[in-house]
Amino acid sequence: MIKYIGKIFLCTLSLVAGTMAGGMFSTALGLEQPKFPEPLDMRVFGYYALASGVVVAMALAELSRRLGGNRWTRFAVVAWFVYAWMGINNGIEAHVFTTIGGETLSAVTMLFLSLSVAGAIVLLFNGRKSGTTFSSDLRQFFANRTSAQWTLRLSVVVLAFPIVYFVFGMPVGLIVSDSYRNHEFGLRLPSSLLALLGVQSIRSIFALLAALPILVAWSGSRRRFGWTFGLNLFVVSGLYGLMQAFWMPWTLRSVHSVELLLDSLTYGWLLTALLLPRDLTYSHAPADEVGIQGKNV
Repeated sequence: MIKYIGKIFLCTLSLVAGTMAGGMFSTALGLEQPKFPEPLDMRVFGYYALASGVVVAMALAELSRRLGGNRWTRFAVVAWFVYAWMGINNGIEAHVFTTIGGETLSAVTMLFLSLSVAGAIVLLFNGRKSGTTFSSDLRQFFANRTSAQWTLRLSVVVLAFPIVYFVFGMPVGLIVSDSYRNHEFGLRLPSSLLALLGVQSIRSIFALLAALPILVAWSGSRRRFGWTFGLNLFVVSGLYGLMQAFWMPWTLRSVHSVELLLDSLTYGWLLTALLLPRDLTYSHAPADEVGIQGKNV
């Protein structure tokens, strides 16, 4: 336990270091700074950033340990997953729903963060041993179904993301809509429903692109994928940012946290059902996991 805590602490420090390095680089480039709704107490912000970093490190450690391949493969998979969400998708969401700005600065900063924390994660937490390469796993993954089947399933996943978003977002919208209409806490509503649909469609494509490498490299059971991926998605898609947004009331953050948790778990299980092959026995999966996977088919 002490060894695990030490590793998580080092991964958290790597995340903080990456954030600081990215912030300094972004500032040197003269990128627009975010305009928060109230002056930030940097000491309090630092506490929340550290706590949220611990959560990210713990989630990514569990994810990385279930991936096959060498360290470079796992580094690329984890770094891309983190950046696709924290650097791209969250930036798109912030641009639509907030007036804070600074999305370009955030994208650059998150690139440093993603590379830094992914490097620490794969160095400190071992993955599953694999006798295959990522390219061979990729071929094996897609050989499991026909082109027509993959086209249909991938299309359903892309369409499902906005649907899941609206199913869980609409009830929450009824609860917190006044804060968005009144532009409280730097929040705002999108210009139209059509614009929101377009934004979520773009985010859906990035969500799928972020998930596919994990699906290919996954070496655990289908059941474990649904939970592990869903919880990791919850952390990088919302919890990390919500923990740091201390200028918002706890009620608002709590409601959105529940919404994002349900979103993420549902999306994770949709990926499991539609994309993770049932009859594919990964060559890098340990015997106990293969046995569990067989029982889940």
